[in-house]
Amino acid sequence: MATEVAAPLDGAAVRRWTRRATAARARTTLGERLSDAWGGLVSAGIGVAVAGGGLASLRERIALAGAPVTGTTLPASLTSAALALLALAGVVVVLARLGPVSATPAAAAWWLPLPADRRSLLRGELSRLTVAGVAVAVLLALPLVFGAAAAPTVGSVLGGLGWAVAPAVAAVGGTALLQTRHRGRGVAGAAGAVAGAAAVVPAVAGTLAAAGGRPVGVPAAGTLPGWVLAVAAVAAAALLVQADRGLGRLDAGRLLAGGATARYAGGSLLSLDTRQLGRALAGRDRPPRRSRRFRRVRRPWQAVVATDLAVLVRGRWQLGQLAVAAGVPVVVARTEGLGALPPAVWAGCLIGWGLAATAAGRAAREAHGAPELDRLFALSAAAVVRSRAVVPLVATALVCALSGLLLGVGTGLAGTWALLGLAAAPAWAAAALRGALRPDPDWSGPVVSTPMGVLPAGVGATLVQGVDVGVVGSLPLLAALVTGGPTPLLVAVQAAWALLLAAAVLVQLGRRRSPGS
Repeated sequence: MATEVAAPLDGAAVRRWTRRATAARARTTLGERLSDAWGGLVSAGIGVAVAGGGLASLRERIALAGAPVTGTTLPASLTSAALALLALAGVVVVLARLGPVSATPAAAAWWLPLPADRRSLLRGELSRLTVAGVAVAVLLALPLVFGAAAAPTVGSVLGGLGWAVAPAVAAVGGTALLQTRHRGRGVAGAAGAVAGAAAVVPAVAGTLAAAGGRPVGVPAAGTLPGWVLAVAAVAAAALLVQADRGLGRLDAGRLLAGGATARYAGGSLLSLDTRQLGRALAGRDRPPRRSRRFRRVRRPWQAVVATDLAVLVRGRWQLGQLAVAAGVPVVVARTEGLGALPPAVWAGCLIGWGLAATAAGRAAREAHGAPELDRLFALSAAAVVRSRAVVPLVATALVCALSGLLLGVGTGLAGTWALLGLAAAPAWAAAALRGALRPDPDWSGPVVSTPMGVLPAGVGATLVQGVDVGVVGSLPLLAALVTGGPTPLLVAVQAAWALLLAAAVLVQLGRRRSPGS
């Protein structure tokens, strides 16, 4: 008796059947879906229009701005290229952390065991990822394209969007291709190194140029010929095609691991829990090359400080984040046009020093996730909070003082600038602790409907805890930028104000943690 061999299933047919079964059991109607899609398009259009108008207004303010507080030595084209490279490296890091091609637990349980071509099964995932990357690139590029020129033309708009879409497709295709060939282990680290260089190299170049009294010389920024964009588009498409051909080599274990990470990150994003999102996208710490006994640690508070320092030093990303944090304010202040706008320079300082506070607060975030570790020390809750403030204070002091020193090169007030940055460090150290130890969103109270879904009322106030202290604590810095430069009086005001805020935050955190200690 002949045995009939069943033909393998078509992956596209399996995906189509799943979509039909899901639609048949869905409670939402076609009108509701169209309404949601229309609402999303309107929200995106409003955001693009507001961002484009803001950039156009910024261009006009740059044209009317006076003399900058610090010497501007970086052309805007160089800073724009560095920003684009930084954004592309960030996209590659996220893609590498999420797979990029992955399978949800349901897909891993129902699809992967089927006798179907895995390449056709996973093609839909790669397509959705590519569409999402292109959509994000277009949304981010539209305000820049419309705000860069006073009278944008169709050709300039299409060219700008093309230069945004091609790198996005290349990032998706390249990371997916490396994943199919099982060579994507070091992609995130390499992208992180590129991101760090994109911020540090312009800062160093601008500072050296300011010390020499001349701007950075770069080739004249002109419109690239169309064939260059065509070559980039063809290369990006080739990477995507090669990645599609290798989807059949992906094993179920890697797909399931990537799907779990993507699900965790997606849930954290929808619930606006940035701490969980950071844990989902965090890489593994590098193992220490040799063990350390910490012989000088004699007291419990010293053990807390030594633990925080070990976590900071052994992290893969924290040291790089601190370097980028020191470079971002310098790049903004040295860029032609932006350096003449005190609010722009102040915003650059907030971004850079906020990144430093995020890196320095990692140990406190881990302690918040495992509060039983703090109870092992013979310390009160207030004493633990004070001990955990030591490492963030040292880290932010180094970053803020270095940024201030680099800002002051070429002005004759380098020491005063360094002291002004150092004086702001206590506020950012307190911001690091306040952000790390902030309470979780309260889902037991009233909720509100938002474009992100249903969220607890007041979740925005929870998200800004930490950032608010850093922003308010840096107001004297803004006054120094507006008035033309730092003075000893402003340095003293900045130091007193930052120390007052830091003390208030430490007292508040110690009292809040006391009941659970």
